[in-house]
Amino acid sequence: MAYSMVDVSGMSGVSLNELSQYAETGLLKPAFGDVDEDIYYEKQELLRLQQILFCKEVGMKENEIAPMLRDNPQDVIRIMKQHRIDILEKALRLHGLIQTLDKTISHLQGEHEIDEHDLYIGFVKKGRHQLLNESGSDPVVNNDMNHVQTEGVQKSDQEIKSKEDYLDSQAKIDQVHLDLQQAIEDGLEPGSAKVQRIIGRHLEWIKGYYTPTAEIYRDLANLYVEHKNFRQMYDGYHPRLAEFLRDGMMIKAEHDLS
Repeated sequence: MAYSMVDVSGMSGVSLNELSQYAETGLLKPAFGDVDEDIYYEKQELLRLQQILFCKEVGMKENEIAPMLRDNPQDVIRIMKQHRIDILEKALRLHGLIQTLDKTISHLQGEHEIDEHDLYIGFVKKGRHQLLNESGSDPVVNNDMNHVQTEGVQKSDQEIKSKEDYLDSQAKIDQVHLDLQQAIEDGLEPGSAKVQRIIGRHLEWIKGYYTPTAEIYRDLANLYVEHKNFRQMYDGYHPRLAEFLRDGMMIKAEHDLS
């Protein structure tokens, strides 16, 4: 099926001016038509546009994007795996920032003292991972996610200390998401016993970073639905996963954290 430039702009949120610029520079050529006529895009072009948006999402400049977007399917798969890692890294940072916000609010309200070492959890900047190699194997994770070295400050026990810890953590939460995806496909409800056991594993994963109150866990559930980075990640599993996880977390917060 072919889509006009107006159609693609409406689907993707990319302005008509940007799409025209991409066509002129060759970054995103239409399936047929040219810049002086009506132009149309098919699925292959829509997939390429998605890759462009992913690249921009992780901070790449336009002149860096074109060389990466080759037609070889293995290259596309390699790039998509890299995007997934980048988005998961953002998710981990958001968890850390939520923890820091909650601790700081509690401190400012006179409820609890905050340790000086906890003031900056989540603010540590991470460089982009090296791209997966041509064989599609796992990257060497060599950024500050795994080795935060601040002179004179001992790392918190809750921080990720090694590549192995990071990969193990991601494997656990990935399996939670896959199990929830299967639960949706099986027609289960968020409050069912089986789904709540899966949500319990999600809660235990969160506790690897911090121990949430019922309010914090509910806020996090809403964030999964409302924040675009989380939505992108969850939509990759199932278009209903963000809402399904949120509903399950709300029930878990009510029953186990209140």
